[in-house]
Amino acid sequence: MMKLLINIVGTLDALESQIGPDIVFTVFGPSYWRPKARHLLGFADGWVYNPDSVAYDRLPLLKRFKMRLHAMYKAFYIKQDADYFMIETEDAKQKLSETIRIGIEKIYVVGNTCSSVFEDKSYLDKTNENYLTLSEKEKYEFRLVYIAHNHANKNISVIAQVLPLLEGYNVKFVLTLDEDSYTKIFHSVVGQDKIINVGPIPHKTCPSLYAQCDALFAPTLLETFSAAYPEAMKMEKPILTSNYSFATDVCGDAALYFDPLDPIDIAAKIRMLVDDPMLRQELVDKGKKRVQTFETARSRAEKYVALCEKLAKENKKGEK
Repeated sequence: MMKLLINIVGTLDALESQIGPDIVFTVFGPSYWRPKARHLLGFADGWVYNPDSVAYDRLPLLKRFKMRLHAMYKAFYIKQDADYFMIETEDAKQKLSETIRIGIEKIYVVGNTCSSVFEDKSYLDKTNENYLTLSEKEKYEFRLVYIAHNHANKNISVIAQVLPLLEGYNVKFVLTLDEDSYTKIFHSVVGQDKIINVGPIPHKTCPSLYAQCDALFAPTLLETFSAAYPEAMKMEKPILTSNYSFATDVCGDAALYFDPLDPIDIAAKIRMLVDDPMLRQELVDKGKKRVQTFETARSRAEKYVALCEKLAKENKKGEK
């Protein structure tokens, strides 16, 4: 592994020497490499700049210890290897500055967006090979979708505690868990019939899953920029999610928030959404407006280039 790293660093050094760039841009760091030119480093690992996150407490003791060491390791290298930093949200910018003690003036924000598959209506065609057909809805059935793996920060296990609190409501959770994770979380849970687990799916299948559900349910404990938010907005689905700054920064008033550690609050907000079609439409309308303010793949790339040009120009002025 060390030999491979040395070879990669050697290759990068040779390329830099050959090209002679004004600035080097790493899209996602750490790079574990310090170029001679000024270095703009993109970063989006929330575990590093959220050391007090409750997500750490959801990890087994040994894994928690390893994760904290890994976060410290990354924090050391991103600070050592870069001159400027690019982050995806204002919330993350503030946290990165405070946690790793990086000057706020060195951190720039270029937002993210959802995948281009959500712009392509062909993925909503039932004849498309990527379309996944769910069972027909029952009367008064309300579906909450959460496309996520069973990572500790995703907090999927809270659903098992919420299910018994939704008695009298035909609410079903549509999940994409692997079989082992599903069994581990729900094997002895009352209300298993309220879970529709389709297993891991390819990205191109996601639009069809959203289309057959009524709202996004994201009880996540830790994110930087979750693509689920703009995905739901694009698909005109109301959003139910955690009342944490990483979520409010992205969703603003286009989501209904709950305490992800409180099953009673979660269940109350779910019932509120199910019972109030006007609230659902209000959230959808706000989401449609808000998603227009997010980047596109093109605008994001243009901002990357503009930022690199700006920093390169400033460095040249400073050298005179």
